[in-house]
Amino acid sequence: MDDARLTLLLAIADDEMVTGHRLGEWTGWVPYIEEDLALSSIAQDEIGHAKALYELAADLGAAPSADALAFGRRADQYRHAVLCERSNKDFAYTIARHYLYDTADEIRLGGLSQSSFKELVQLFTVFRPEERYHTVHARTWFSRLADGPVDAKHRFSEALASLMGEAVALFEPLPAEESLREDGTMPVPSEQMLGRWLDGVTRDLESFGLERVLEERSEPAIGDLVPTSSGAAEESGDAARLRVPGIERQDGRWVHTGGFEGAGGRRGHHSEEFAPLWEEMTNLYRTHPGATW
Repeated sequence: MDDARLTLLLAIADDEMVTGHRLGEWTGWVPYIEEDLALSSIAQDEIGHAKALYELAADLGAAPSADALAFGRRADQYRHAVLCERSNKDFAYTIARHYLYDTADEIRLGGLSQSSFKELVQLFTVFRPEERYHTVHARTWFSRLADGPVDAKHRFSEALASLMGEAVALFEPLPAEESLREDGTMPVPSEQMLGRWLDGVTRDLESFGLERVLEERSEPAIGDLVPTSSGAAEESGDAARLRVPGIERQDGRWVHTGGFEGAGGRRGHHSEEFAPLWEEMTNLYRTHPGATW
């Protein structure tokens, strides 16, 4: 299989897989039974989407099985954005991550809807109704928290600001993206998708007076995860930082300026929070080689 297309498949699949695992951690802990069911359902959807994408990659010759791709890689071989691996912290933080990821995923689905990669487009057609629900759910909670009591609004805005830089990194250009553009696999470049996403997020923030989120955003902090002799992953001593485009107010709208520098999740650089999650996700497969999904 073409390496560039494999990278694209893994970036999307790993995003969905890791996001699903993080949301699944809320099962049994959410304050409302309705939300317990909703987040568990979304988590199941995301992991199911990841499974289908891994199966497509395996069918095209990338690996012996979907399980080998999902659970048989080293931590530094995962291509998800760092945003997806961040631990849940409190409910406001989880909803902020949920909103930022699913609005970006909505843009990605739209940007790839006319891809020449027909098998991927067919999968997206199956995913779209579920992904639409995920976005509606995220936007509903966005409104509740952004228009809620002072403490809820403050916690939510703080969470959004802390995650904004890593949300921008969802659009970190893929390795070999130029070749994906040339053969029509990515009809819309990552930079253009970033602009579309930022327009939508800006409208949502401004409608609730949360523009300061864009001014106070944090830069993503990442490091290198390396395998140990036992197969477990640990962070190396050399930290790396992916610099993301700036966000500025120009002619009455917020736009991204500059470009990406360094390397982040799309090239296997992750935060210290991914190592324990990777160990938990892959433990069964590493303990019992050949285990199936």
